[in-house]
Amino acid sequence: MKNGFGRVVKAFFGIKIRFWALILACVLCVGVTYGLTVQRERGRIGSEENYSQAMKYLEIKNVIDEKYVGTVNEESVSAAAFDAMVSALGDQWSYYMSPSEYSAYKLYSANQYVGLGVQVDKDAETGGLKITGVNSGTPADNAGLEAGDIILAVAGTDITGMTVGDARSFISSNLGESVKLKIRDKDGNESELSVNCELIYTSPVTYRMLSGSIGYVQILNFDSGAADAAVKAIETLLGQGALGFVFDVRTNPGGLLSELTTLLDYLLPSGNIFISVDKAGNQTPTESDSVCLDMPMAVLVNADTYSAAEFFAAALQDYNWAEIVGERTTGKSRSQQTIELSDGSAVHLSTARYLTPAGIDLAEQGGLIPDQEVALTATGDSQLNAALSAVQWMM
Repeated sequence: MKNGFGRVVKAFFGIKIRFWALILACVLCVGVTYGLTVQRERGRIGSEENYSQAMKYLEIKNVIDEKYVGTVNEESVSAAAFDAMVSALGDQWSYYMSPSEYSAYKLYSANQYVGLGVQVDKDAETGGLKITGVNSGTPADNAGLEAGDIILAVAGTDITGMTVGDARSFISSNLGESVKLKIRDKDGNESELSVNCELIYTSPVTYRMLSGSIGYVQILNFDSGAADAAVKAIETLLGQGALGFVFDVRTNPGGLLSELTTLLDYLLPSGNIFISVDKAGNQTPTESDSVCLDMPMAVLVNADTYSAAEFFAAALQDYNWAEIVGERTTGKSRSQQTIELSDGSAVHLSTARYLTPAGIDLAEQGGLIPDQEVALTATGDSQLNAALSAVQWMM
């Protein structure tokens, strides 16, 4: 009996030990798994400080979910937080885009979009959308909108507190409708007018032959297809007997670096045509080959010539390849990279500085200074006339 009882007790304690060993193993497994998961998430988030801030966001979000008495629009709360994070940088060219805004942005960068037919930027004074360009033949052009006008409200909704992406999306939501815009013109006068919102396909380049066998090429932006369209225009005009060129990048809002450098490579001889400077100060030059277009040229610029358009004119000026005519440009020498996020949204972020081939930072210089500063007069295009004269003198 004693031996039998002893075997039962021993078996019982053996089972109990194995049971607690199993529990301990499970606890250790969960702990290790949790630790690895946290470590992995910390790795994805970045630094310890970033991890702490992400945890704080979740803490605030949980407090709202548990305690707030009203109705919570989850998407709006999150979008506002993401937008505020980028806006707090104080960089007017960096912004957050929701998935729908990013979809619209990709259309816009491909020279097709739902809208009015204008290029816009955020106006620092009013918060509205400053029109930097109007595409010919579009609803905006037909309604009489002009570069320099500022859109303050759309369909009765104040847009001055919206990001550029939010405002574009709001305008796009009116596809197929006539929308009423509240406009402030260059003189500060406010008015209302109605403009149709349509799916617009735009060519970024227009061209024609002017008197004296001078080809005129207007580049509206440097978005997708601009370089090929400009080269095609140049070669068409060469086939028609062009002996010189005027390139018009007035009120051009810029666009893609790849489009800029492709066109500059076509026009300029071998050498640096563009320099990018990263966060660490490392310089990366983009070079042109020896094939070039060596002909009399002039470039028209104005106060609304932005970014890639400024560097187009600056590169030609640095090489003494063209006469720059018009007004001092904006001075935007920051490169933005659009980084798509996992949910289809994106961050448009300034990630580098631009330098001209001569190493000039146009932001620090206060814009590109033309070789000939010519104001636009009320009668006739005095700037174009000056550019034509410059080309004719070189021929």
